[in-house]
Amino acid sequence: MSRISSINVGSIKVTSLRDGELVLPAEVLLNLRDEEAQIIKDEPENELSYTNVNAYLIQSDDRNLLVDAGCRELFGPTCGFIQDALGEAGLKPDDVTDLFLTHLHPDHIAGTVNTDGTAVFGNAQLKILDKEYEFWNSDTFEAVEVNGAEWAGLAKAVLGAYSDRLDVISFEKDIISGVTSLAIPGHTPGHSGFRVDSGHESLLHLGDILHFQNLQLIDPNVSTVFDVDYDTALASRKKVLDMVSTDKNLCTSGHWLAPKFGHIERRGSGFAVAE
Repeated sequence: MSRISSINVGSIKVTSLRDGELVLPAEVLLNLRDEEAQIIKDEPENELSYTNVNAYLIQSDDRNLLVDAGCRELFGPTCGFIQDALGEAGLKPDDVTDLFLTHLHPDHIAGTVNTDGTAVFGNAQLKILDKEYEFWNSDTFEAVEVNGAEWAGLAKAVLGAYSDRLDVISFEKDIISGVTSLAIPGHTPGHSGFRVDSGHESLLHLGDILHFQNLQLIDPNVSTVFDVDYDTALASRKKVLDMVSTDKNLCTSGHWLAPKFGHIERRGSGFAVAE
């Protein structure tokens, strides 16, 4: 099965790279209905808590921008295939000229470094949002499983591996020409999506507002334990879903299922990917 899917946004080519897939337990989800929680607990291969881990290759002129890099071996044997996907798209790690991380959670950054801590993408300039950089560089993390000291340690290791080619940028600044960061706070303080604009065409990447598309579109109140600021993340999810459904934006995201690019429409009290 192919790990890539490509579209053209004007003169810019955007390719989704599927690093892997996971089915996560009900314990990581908040605001679940009892019947949904029971399905997830009873069915190890259920579709409700099934998710993909995606990265994106954006090619414009002589730039090969990689957005996020997957989770390496950290989440088991069904993930860690970012370099395979990149190869399917016709590139090697050294061909990546620019690297942008939407946020510094392990499933987005582990693939940027080898197991010995060295940089995978030897020629890439790493760009990271200032709020995200400041948050993970603080010394206030506790020894907890989610958003704790271990996750912060990995984030600092990645930043260290690219320290000689690190560009800390502010929101709304171009990542490369035609690609701009999109502030979506809450999941982490500097959590970001991105926007691609070329000619009269656009694409919005919605970051991690959706971890579980089959649940959170139908009921945006369903949240996850991965959010640093639960209330802000929930408000961001509802705001962004309202925006893209009203404006009929072409969308994708870090955990989007197939097809990798689509439109979101209102459906009842929730939303759905337009058919």
